[in-house]
Amino acid sequence: MQYELNINAYKNKKAKKSFLLKTELSKMIFILISGLLLSRVTLLFSQTQNNGIAPLGIAYLIVIGLKRSRIKTAIASIGVLIGYATIGFKLPGGAVYLITTAALALYYEIVNKSEKRRKEFVSFFIIFISFIGYEIISNNYDLGVNITLALINSLVVLPIYYIIKYSFNCLDEINSNYFFTSEEIVSIAILFCLFVAGIGDISIKYFSIRNILALVLVVTIAYIGGASYGATMGVAMGIILGCTSNNMMASVGFYGVGGLVVGIFKDTGKIFSVLSGILIYFALGLYSESINSQFIIEIVSSLVIFLLIPKKLYKNIELEINTEKKQESINQIHLNELKEEFTLKLRDFSSVLNQVSKTLEDMDANDKLLLKNKSCEFVENLADRVCIDCEKKNSCWRGDFNNTYNSFQALIKSTEDGEPQLPKTLETSCVKHFTLLKNAQDIVINHTVNSNIKDKFSEGRQIISTHISNISYSLSNVLDEFKREVTICSDLERMLRRGLNKSYIEYNDVFCYTDRNGRVKIKLTMKECENCEYYEGKLIPLLNEIMHIPLSIVDDGYIINKDTNTCTLLIEEMPKYNVISYGAIASKEGETNTGDSYSFGKINDGSYITILSDGMGSGPDAEKESKSTVDLVEKFMEAGFDEDVTINTVNSIIGMKFSESEKYATLDLSKIDLYNGEVNFVKIGAVSSFIKRGNQVLVVDSKNLPFGLVDEMELDIIKEELMPGDVLVNVSDGILDIDKLNSGNFIWLKEYLKDCCTDPRELSENILQKAITLSNNLLKDDMTVLVSKVYAV
Repeated sequence: MQYELNINAYKNKKAKKSFLLKTELSKMIFILISGLLLSRVTLLFSQTQNNGIAPLGIAYLIVIGLKRSRIKTAIASIGVLIGYATIGFKLPGGAVYLITTAALALYYEIVNKSEKRRKEFVSFFIIFISFIGYEIISNNYDLGVNITLALINSLVVLPIYYIIKYSFNCLDEINSNYFFTSEEIVSIAILFCLFVAGIGDISIKYFSIRNILALVLVVTIAYIGGASYGATMGVAMGIILGCTSNNMMASVGFYGVGGLVVGIFKDTGKIFSVLSGILIYFALGLYSESINSQFIIEIVSSLVIFLLIPKKLYKNIELEINTEKKQESINQIHLNELKEEFTLKLRDFSSVLNQVSKTLEDMDANDKLLLKNKSCEFVENLADRVCIDCEKKNSCWRGDFNNTYNSFQALIKSTEDGEPQLPKTLETSCVKHFTLLKNAQDIVINHTVNSNIKDKFSEGRQIISTHISNISYSLSNVLDEFKREVTICSDLERMLRRGLNKSYIEYNDVFCYTDRNGRVKIKLTMKECENCEYYEGKLIPLLNEIMHIPLSIVDDGYIINKDTNTCTLLIEEMPKYNVISYGAIASKEGETNTGDSYSFGKINDGSYITILSDGMGSGPDAEKESKSTVDLVEKFMEAGFDEDVTINTVNSIIGMKFSESEKYATLDLSKIDLYNGEVNFVKIGAVSSFIKRGNQVLVVDSKNLPFGLVDEMELDIIKEELMPGDVLVNVSDGILDIDKLNSGNFIWLKEYLKDCCTDPRELSENILQKAITLSNNLLKDDMTVLVSKVYAV
């Protein structure tokens, strides 16, 4: 077992190492590409003259060099060098950027462990020295002019360094529980705009890749974050691209207005957002007289790429920039962690039950081992009783030990077989024949009595062990039920809050979630209202209009807290069906108590259950058995457990009996889903049930042993579909066992149901009276009829 644990630990360690390697590789690639793109961003001074500066790569290298490891700094240096190499010929004095990058990379490689402030100061000093040296060599200006130009170029890097540094610090908080402020989101947006600007003039058949990706980025952020984020991203993109192309006003208007419009229409879906984007961009193109084939293809290509972006990526980005969505995600994670913690505690309890079961089994095994020493113990006991004060004990036990021991064993064996007889060696040598025989019989009788008592204890331990094991298994199934997802619906909460505020309805809190069946549940806390009809008549219609689904207050859905003077309403989706049930019951002739019990009603998961149990026999004992069965099943079903978990757990509890007069109980369970009309029948030793639909009668039958007869039940769940107007009839065996020749015959009841009334109360009483009449008014068993009718809401 320990070896297997080591193998699993090794596999987990290997998988974790592989994941870390992939993560590190992704970071390295991102650092390389970031350096490449940022170093290519050129800030132009004039549109007519090919002059400008490219300080972003140097600023980026300082950020990485001061914060990251040597390997990451080296990779960033390579990316920046490649980027500057690709644009160096376009800029006057482009070589100075290559020189400065190489000097910084060399410095970070040599001096790695020093104070951050000192490295920061030295980094800017290296920039200043590199620029002044290059100016002195390449220009014929005076020293003062060269120093001034070098100082200006160094100072330009400083604010850019802090912008990039702030942006990368924000990126480090992605995929964490950190909530970004608006300023931090804008800084990240500016960084990605700079990445796009770094693409430069690269094109495919005169179509600008930079323009296409810029528009994709703006439209994506607008669709995810809404109009405010779309306009912000558009303006930032327009400013940055305007600085690199000297056409700022047109860029800001184009991207800013487009992001604003797409963000406004985000709630209509991707298709309508794209259509709104097409309309606004074509309107801008016509107004600026810049529409042409290149413009059209770039716009259409951008929007097609936007449509192809997977939904999962949208969700991931939305979780980072939308505070409410991120809070929902964190709350769900915390909820799952709490459920996991609670599950671990209960699993520990389950393991304790398994250990108790195993311990009880080991005790039985120890008893079997003790039986092997029984023969030796009998001989010693018999010798202590008879030979302890005999004058011949030395000659028998010291002089002839083997023969004496074997003779005692033979005597005990014959006594156990019921024919006590002295062996010949003892007849000739023993002087206490009568005492020896009598004590041998006493020892065997005492052992037999003790063995019976031990067998009873062993049987009881075995029963307890089996049923504790079954309860442990049922508990594991219960934990699986508990871990099923319950999703918090913050979008619905916001919708409800807006609607309630708009209607000037005062409330304290709204909590909305979907259960494991995907149905909406609402907890609405309001100021206490003495007239509850207000909620039914005013509030529910308003919520129906807001949610566009029919809602209703659950049964007993008013929770009034006198201490806080508040009323909490429990609201759910209105079921499509309603069920009304009635029961009729009669006791066996001569009995005042009936052995049958039943119950019916709606449970929390939107289902309606009917339970009928027949205790074996009649009278108070049978009533107690059936009532216990009904109460247990009802509590488990109300708690939301499935039929198999409920039945097996109840069976294990009922099976813990050790008396000779054990009694058992049947179960006839029907569970009706009030939302789709599906009904599940579970029959444990119960007779047939009937579904009446018009003049047709369907018989539902299943064969299972009653509770307590087997360790684990193999359920046969029968599923049927109910419709409005259907009548469900459950009966005990006393209804069908009207005489000895027709025991269990349901033909008479099936024929009777074809042309009977459908009122539940009247029908239940009529069936009972008909059964009594067919029994010649002599009730040989308890009789119970439970009738349920399905209505459309």
